[in-house]
Amino acid sequence: MGPSRLVLPAALAGVAGGIFAVDALVVPIVPLALGGAGLTGIALLVGKRGGAVTLLATVLAASALGTWRGYEAARPLEGPSSLAALVDGDEHDLIGTIVDDPRPRENRLQLVLANVVTEKAERPERLSDRLLVWLPRGIDARAGDRLRIASELEIAEDFDGFAYRDYLARQGIGAIARARAATVIPGEPGPSQLVAALRSALLGGLNDLVPEPEAALGAGILLGVRVSIAPEINDAFATAGLTHVVAISGWNIAIVAAIVTALLSPLRRRPGGRWTTPIAAAVVIGGYVVLTGASPSVVRAALMAGAMLVGRLGGSRAHASSALALAALVMLLAAPPVLWDVGFQLSLLATAGLVWFGGSIEARLGGWPGWIREPVALTLAAQLTTLPVILVNFERLSLVAPIANVLVVPFVPLAMLFSALAALAGILDGSTHVPVIGTAITWFAGGTAWLVLRVIIAIGSAVASVPHASIPVAIPPPFAIAWFPMLALGAWAMRSPGPGPTAARPGGPGPLARAAHHVLRPVPILAALIALLLAITVASRPDGRLHVTVLDIGQGDAILVQAPSGATMLVDGGPDPELTLRRIGANLPFFARRIDVVLLTHPHQDHVAGLVEVAERFSIGAILHAGIPFQNAAYDRLLAEAPRERIPVSLARAGQGLALDETTSLRVLYPTADEAAEPLPDGDINNGSVVVMLAHGEFTALLTGDAEAPVEAALLERHALGPVDLLKVGHHGSRTSTTSPLLDALQPSVAVISAGVDNEYGHPAPETLAALAARPGLAVYRTDIQGDIEIETDGHSYRVRTDAGWGASRPVHGAGATGRIGGWPCPTDPPPCACSPNPGCRTGSSSTLEAWLAWPSPRPVSSPRRRSPSTGRSSRPRRSSTISTRRRAGAGRTTASRGPGSSRRWATASSRCRSPPTR
Repeated sequence: MGPSRLVLPAALAGVAGGIFAVDALVVPIVPLALGGAGLTGIALLVGKRGGAVTLLATVLAASALGTWRGYEAARPLEGPSSLAALVDGDEHDLIGTIVDDPRPRENRLQLVLANVVTEKAERPERLSDRLLVWLPRGIDARAGDRLRIASELEIAEDFDGFAYRDYLARQGIGAIARARAATVIPGEPGPSQLVAALRSALLGGLNDLVPEPEAALGAGILLGVRVSIAPEINDAFATAGLTHVVAISGWNIAIVAAIVTALLSPLRRRPGGRWTTPIAAAVVIGGYVVLTGASPSVVRAALMAGAMLVGRLGGSRAHASSALALAALVMLLAAPPVLWDVGFQLSLLATAGLVWFGGSIEARLGGWPGWIREPVALTLAAQLTTLPVILVNFERLSLVAPIANVLVVPFVPLAMLFSALAALAGILDGSTHVPVIGTAITWFAGGTAWLVLRVIIAIGSAVASVPHASIPVAIPPPFAIAWFPMLALGAWAMRSPGPGPTAARPGGPGPLARAAHHVLRPVPILAALIALLLAITVASRPDGRLHVTVLDIGQGDAILVQAPSGATMLVDGGPDPELTLRRIGANLPFFARRIDVVLLTHPHQDHVAGLVEVAERFSIGAILHAGIPFQNAAYDRLLAEAPRERIPVSLARAGQGLALDETTSLRVLYPTADEAAEPLPDGDINNGSVVVMLAHGEFTALLTGDAEAPVEAALLERHALGPVDLLKVGHHGSRTSTTSPLLDALQPSVAVISAGVDNEYGHPAPETLAALAARPGLAVYRTDIQGDIEIETDGHSYRVRTDAGWGASRPVHGAGATGRIGGWPCPTDPPPCACSPNPGCRTGSSSTLEAWLAWPSPRPVSSPRRRSPSTGRSSRPRRSSTISTRRRAGAGRTTASRGPGSSRRWATASSRCRSPPTR
């Protein structure tokens, strides 16, 4: 490589050194600038013989430029126009623009506001830095919206040796706000809003057809939305060396370019075809980057992929190296703090590894099959250059990365293709649903995407579960720096006259283009896919038994009921919407996108937060709730959006009954209309919980929500309780519920406690556990220890499933048949239907689910369904709305979750506190 081709790498090294010098505070800018100018003049005088002088001058001048840019970026966020000036203990009214998709964090949302304005009495004042905001779940905030908050501000604090304040300062964030109330003002229509609407529509279409956790992985692979990917999947992929799969990287963009190349391959035979294809690929990549949100990581990936494309056109590694250096140089000058971004470091070094080592390693594996040789060579090449960064930052080394990539890489193009088809099919079906054809198309489109994504998750989890898949290795930073000179010597020793893999055969298609050419011809595998999906569908049909599954959703409640006929009911939704969706997805077939009844026992955050997302992802037949006023953002949003989604909403009152199918019924025991209107016992919304009795044949189950001792006493006083087989222990096993008189009356055989691991409330209480343990023959199960707890019954006997597997079959109490129970009144906003008025709901014939829900609940034709804030929503215009989470006075305490959780289906790896494979 001649000196002229080293100019860009020398400039990159100089700029990076200058930025580093700013943090180290060791290099002044003026001497560097003068030295660079003097050497440049000498180089011009010497001419071609001054190659070394030219490179040195370039390094010095670039160092001066990098130092200047570093000083500009590191300028303290202080002064009267900064957020730091507002950290005074007072509450401030602020308005700002949401700059990126909000990130869900269990029961909270994290977002960043730019262009922040403080509203003062005299005049609004624009602040110079950004604001990190934490909001409660349930607030419908999106990128591009204007957000008004009222909150105290605080300065970030370092923790566990991590310089958190400096980390935020590099992103321009000067303060943190934890807001309890927010007013969302939708952004003005414009090009950015149109792109955001298209992206949200694609995400919504994908979410409508594909369950979790596969939908979140598909959103990450296709559109770079990683916020909802299950933590255990992220961990497994990190262990297996597959992190590049779950985010938009140069690999994903290379796949897009390869598909475009395959589509335009006939143009290669025409004049100018060699340039037409890469130009078209560049245009498509640019559109794809904009569509995915143009986040820094996506732009970085696009620039790296562009460097590879330039190298391919130039036909040598030198061209690819120059293009890569130019891309990195542009990023550093535009945003100097990116130098400390681990993602930037890994992306740059991985691309350099592919350029310099990919071809040499692949050539030495010449005897291997091509489908193994390429992923192994690329994985090893990337690992060679990224190894020191990985070891310094993560202190772990994956030993299974080559084999994991060999197994997973062939499925990634299929995952992108089928996820895109599922997203488009979901959009079309949401706008115009054709009864038979639409159902078949959505079943196939969603099923193929789910199947490929499920295979990727299963492989990644299986490889990560291999003993010693990754080992702890920690090295000091000086060794990491010394690694690269040794690597340069290795590159010199392995040099070969042939071009690298990215430049091989410049006139012909590369391996990815050849793979895409086959992917775009799916006819040979179409029949196999249909047959496999049909087999899975048939195997997933209802088995004629009742399944009651207490979902492991952390510190909260969510119970999934599946009737023998296939009708479904969800009781509460837990505190973490993403976790609730993963649990539901793990326990329902991939094609089950409807929940017939949603019952909200009471509007605490740990019961209602997940229902907002459930209502956006699934077709809901009806929502039942107690109707007791309580200020909660998620509760308000659920009730506000239900009419717009054409979901009937009814009040649950004692004496009402519902038949889920011919053999399964539900009876409301609490509250009565009078109890719902009166002040709550102890002023606690927990004592407004809906209590229901579920029956199938002779099997009975009491679902208590968070009802405490006063509610239990009221039920006992009116003789509403008798022996049951299953008791869902009230209020997560707190000491204020599950009294001895209640246990005497119920005589349960199984008690299930829903609680989060190491929750801050100490649930379940030792007193409650002792009271349950004192009952002979009572089996106690806990979600925080045993994961999902499923009870399966045929009406005469039942058995229980935990992480340890199925327990022995036990006979039911035999308390009597289901009997006839009262009918439901008309919904609050009924469509044309025949409902029996029956205000007292004490007598009357039982109503079936089909009769009570006789009216259809189609998706709106005029606009797509609203989408989950975690992975997209529809582009339907919204009105400005104010949502607050302040509780009414005396409303009692809440049990919002901080407990961790995860999902598991089929071969997904999980901890001991997670659910096992489903039926």
